Amino acid sequence: MRLRLLALGLLLAGCAGTPSAVLPLAPGTATAPVDFPVTAVPRPIVLIGPPWVQLEGVGSEEEKVAAGNGRFTFTGGEPAVPGLVPVELPDGPATVPLIGVREAVDAVNALSEDGPQGPPLELVSAELGTAEFRTDRGGLVLPAWRFRSSFGSVWAWPALTPEAFWKLGQVGFSTHHAATFDGVELVVQLPDPGPPCPGEEPAVSEPVVTEGAAFVTVGLRTTGGGAGNCARDASYRSKPYTVKLKEPLGARLLVDEHNGVIPVAVQ
Repeated sequence: MRLRLLALGLLLAGCAGTPSAVLPLAPGTATAPVDFPVTAVPRPIVLIGPPWVQLEGVGSEEEKVAAGNGRFTFTGGEPAVPGLVPVELPDGPATVPLIGVREAVDAVNALSEDGPQGPPLELVSAELGTAEFRTDRGGLVLPAWRFRSSFGSVWAWPALTPEAFWKLGQVGFSTHHAATFDGVELVVQLPDPGPPCPGEEPAVSEPVVTEGAAFVTVGLRTTGGGAGNCARDASYRSKPYTVKLKEPLGARLLVDEHNGVIPVAVQ
C-alpha cells in the first residue's frame, strides 16, 4: 500500500493545486475503521490520498524517474522547528507541535521502503510554509515543509506530528463523495447502473446505510435489470442519492462498501 500511495502522489503531480483530483485505492484494500477515535478532541485529521504532494513541477523526465524510485535525500540546511503552532481544523482551532525536516524526509521515504532502490531525488532546500491537503471533510490548509528539488520542483509534506492524523498515509478512500446540510440528511454520489438494453426493464438502485459508533457505511442495492449484453461505453456513471441517518454524522467517518473513506462537504 505504501508504494501505491507514493505512485498516487506522482500521478497527482501538477494537479496538487486542486486537491480534489485524487484516485482511489483498489477496492477491498481498506479495513473497517472501528478503531477511529470518534470522541477525540481535536478530531484527528483524516488525510485522503498521499501526504507527499508536488506543488510545482518543471516537467523533467529525469526527475520523474528519480521520484518514481520513491527515495529522497535532503542536502540543504535544516531550518529551526517552531514550537506549538495554531491550526484551524474542521472542528475548530487547535494548537499542535511540528516535526523537523529530517523527520519529514524519513516519513516520505517510509512510504515506499519496499519499492525500487534506484538513485534518490535530491532535495536541496526546505522552508516552513503551508499547503492544502484533501481530507474527509474537504480541503485543509496545514503547516507544511516545502522542499525544492535539485531540478527546481517544489514538494510538500504536512509538518504536523503524526499524532495529529489518523493513520497518515494509510487511509483507503472512495471515488464517491457526499454533502450534508445538517449532518442527518446526506446526498451521496453513488454509481448509476445506466440505461437498460433494448427490451429490458431498467434496474432499480437504492442506498443501504449501516450506522456504527465510529463510522457510517453507505452502499447500494440494485435489483431488476436484464443481462445487459448490449453494447455499452466504458464511462463511469453516478448520480446523487439522498439518505437519512438515525443520528447526525458528527465526527464519524463515512465509508463505502469497501470501507474506503468518502469525503463529506458540509454545505
